[in-house]
Amino acid sequence: MKIGLRIKQLREESGCSQGELARRVGVTQPTVSDWENNKTEPTVDNLRLLAVEFDVFFEWLATGRGPRQFAPGVGEPPAEYRVGRPLADDEAQLLAAFRRLPAARREALLEFLSRWA
Repeated sequence: MKIGLRIKQLREESGCSQGELARRVGVTQPTVSDWENNKTEPTVDNLRLLAVEFDVFFEWLATGRGPRQFAPGVGEPPAEYRVGRPLADDEAQLLAAFRRLPAARREALLEFLSRWA
């Protein structure tokens, strides 16, 4: 499967349009169309943003090799290293809002928080 088909498949599974995906990763809709039709390939930076946006492994997105996504239960840290408490309401709201952000804004927010914290 070519990279364009992987991108199109992920976009359609997520239920977003080419225009919406373009907005989320900071490119134009024709650029997304070109990727999906294998006219051009995303840059490494755009591949990274797409992998974050779709929650898939970079290597799988770029090459089609390896697992598509993290498999729960495989490679998880030992139980003693896991956080045992559930998220507080404000933490859950923050996480939900963060997950709705486009990948580029997630990075900007993380950069801001790392300087502020």
